[in-house]
Amino acid sequence: MVWKLASLTAALALLGAASAAGAQVPPAPVPPVHGVPVSELIGLDSAAVRARLAGVAADWPVPAAFEVAAPAGRLSFITLGELMTDPVLAQRMAAFRTHGDPIAFAPHLQCKAVLARPGASPQSAGSVVLMFRDGRLDAALLPVEAAPPPVPNPADRKAMIAYERRPRRSPFVANFGELPLEDGLGFLARWTRTALSPADELAADCAAAPSPAAAPARLAHHALDAGDMQGLALLPFAVTLPAKNRQRVAAREAGAALLATLRVGQALGAAPQAFAAAHTGVRACRVKREDYAVLSIDLGGYPGRNLSNFNDAALLGVRAGRIEWISPPTLFGPSPTLLCLDGRGVPNAPRPGCSGWGHFSP
Repeated sequence: MVWKLASLTAALALLGAASAAGAQVPPAPVPPVHGVPVSELIGLDSAAVRARLAGVAADWPVPAAFEVAAPAGRLSFITLGELMTDPVLAQRMAAFRTHGDPIAFAPHLQCKAVLARPGASPQSAGSVVLMFRDGRLDAALLPVEAAPPPVPNPADRKAMIAYERRPRRSPFVANFGELPLEDGLGFLARWTRTALSPADELAADCAAAPSPAAAPARLAHHALDAGDMQGLALLPFAVTLPAKNRQRVAAREAGAALLATLRVGQALGAAPQAFAAAHTGVRACRVKREDYAVLSIDLGGYPGRNLSNFNDAALLGVRAGRIEWISPPTLFGPSPTLLCLDGRGVPNAPRPGCSGWGHFSP
């Protein structure tokens, strides 16, 4: 989850920087909380939880969440920050995430989730994970993340390569070389978190996003910079961009439509490999256990000038012909990068779709 939170932090930082057109804006303080005790949120569905925390539009769609079948009912997990994200902002973030061109500014709300615990100062609560059982809030959980290793000096090439090639651990992979959730609900024992108490309060402070200032004109220059050189190097491949952009848009529509037909607990309807062969943009991965497979679904992206595949992807686990879990692009849940960890836990190319540096292309 720490990789995903780092990516979201970077995305929000860059989107904010673009909106401010380079203005230096000090970090906003955490607002005082006039929140709702967790005890009053337990038992509500996700839309009702959001309505209790902030007066946002009732027609905001509820974001897709990581869902997994459990003996005591279907579990779904979503961070509070995602639940409180304006759909307009969510679209801009999706374009950024898939390396698409920036989407034109449209009015939207920016919401800051806040946690207040008795005897403690208010703190950001965007990473709080809400766990729903059969659609009703069962618990609010605060992840406890291990501190990442320090990033070495970029000038030290060997140290940087060793840093990038370090083994990665995730609660969603029990042992190096396995597929995500190969041991089912075992991730619950590996995931470190603390449960919020009934007296802890959650709140969301929402305000209209400021309109971006006019972007400054690019200064004229005569020498070629690094960006110019990169563009010139890729110029021979630019003829492929229209086709790539059409694929991104088509996959975003077709992938979402296919994903909407799939439900946790239902039969897949075909063997995983046959299902993948019958649907464009679907891959199927198997290891060790013949009754278990993980499928990826290409969810496309937004038109842009990138020549690589940074499309979004959803994952689903299938055991004995039934869908056991589904994980869309979300901050908490198995991510496609986990398919690209090798038998030592190092980002690599152990399966189709993986690059040598562990990037997954659906």
